[in-house]
Formats: sequence, C-alpha cells, structure tokens
Amino acid sequence: MKARLFLVSALLPGAAFAHSPIKGLGDLYNGMLHPLFVPAHLLLVIALGLLLGQQGVRRNLASAGTYIAGLLGGLTLAWHGVVLKDGVTQELTVLALAVAVALAVVLAMRLPAWAMASLTLLAGGLLGLDSAQSELAARARAVALFGSGISLYLLMLYPMALAERFQAHHWLRVGVRIIASWITASAMLVLALLLAPAA
Repeated sequence: MKARLFLVSALLPGAAFAHSPIKGLGDLYNGMLHPLFVPAHLLLVIALGLLLGQQGVRRNLASAGTYIAGLLGGLTLAWHGVVLKDGVTQELTVLALAVAVALAVVLAMRLPAWAMASLTLLAGGLLGLDSAQSELAARARAVALFGSGISLYLLMLYPMALAERFQAHHWLRVGVRIIASWITASAMLVLALLLAPAA
C-alpha cells in the first residue's frame, strides 16, 4: 500500500508543495527542516560547503562571513515577501548556481578570494530569499525563517569541515570531487524536470 501511495504522489508532482510547512510541527522546526525538503537548497548548500573546504577555510574565512551576510539579507527580504520574479525562477536560479559551484569543486578550481566572497554572498542571498514558506505570515514566518537560517548555516559548516579535513589525503580529495559530481548531476536532473514542458 505504501509503495502505491508513493508511486501516485511521484506521478502527481503538482500536488506537492515544497515550500509549505509540515502540519503539526512548530514554526521553528518547520523552518529548520525546510532546507532538507527542498532539493535545490540542499544541493547548493552542500556544494558551497565542499567548495569552501576545498579552497581552504583559513584562506577564505571572509567568504564564510559573506555567506552569513547574504543569508541574513535574503531571509530579511523573504520576510518582507520579496521574490525574484516568481517561485520557479528563484528555484531555477538556485539550481543553476548549485551546478556552477559543484562544477568548480569537480574541477578543483582555485578561485581568488574576491570570487569566493562574491559566490558565497550570492548563494546565501538566494538561499535566504527562497526560504519563505507560502502558508506562514507575520511572526510565524519570521520564526520559520530564523529556523531556516540556522539550518542553512549548519548544513554549510559540516561539508566545509569535512572537505577541508579531506584535503590531507589524495584519495579523500578525489572523494570530495566525486560527491560534487553527483551534486552536479542531481542539480542538472532537477533543472531538466523543471524546464521540461508540461504534458
């Protein structure tokens, strides 16, 4: 029965609402779990963490700060109801950036500090801006966005720390690049699904 229910829900994507809160959870927990249920967010934040770790955290400490600044700015705009044209455009932009960031990890590109700072600022801003949950308003929206901000910060920290630690061994560095290649492929698949014409 569960398999049939899953199959029906997978075949009817129009009935799913990625940016709607989960019933029965508090606003804070809804916000904290939100990035885990939006594939575009998860792909971008993990790719960004891997890139920062690969580039060297000490060398790019300012970039971690610009990520937080961008995130706070994006969350503030989301609280005020600002969107980039529409929800689909926002999600496409987040996915396109996820592909670019993940490819930089795959290619092990050495980016200058200014490029890293610009990239993290943009990523933080887009993630924050796309974090508003449609059914929440006023205080509930603010609390949920605060939860999303905490979650998006932690989700970036863990891959960053692992990727930096893995730079000590060649085979682990290759592992980071393999993970980034999976992120690239996943983001491109989601992009293809979003851009595919409706049947």
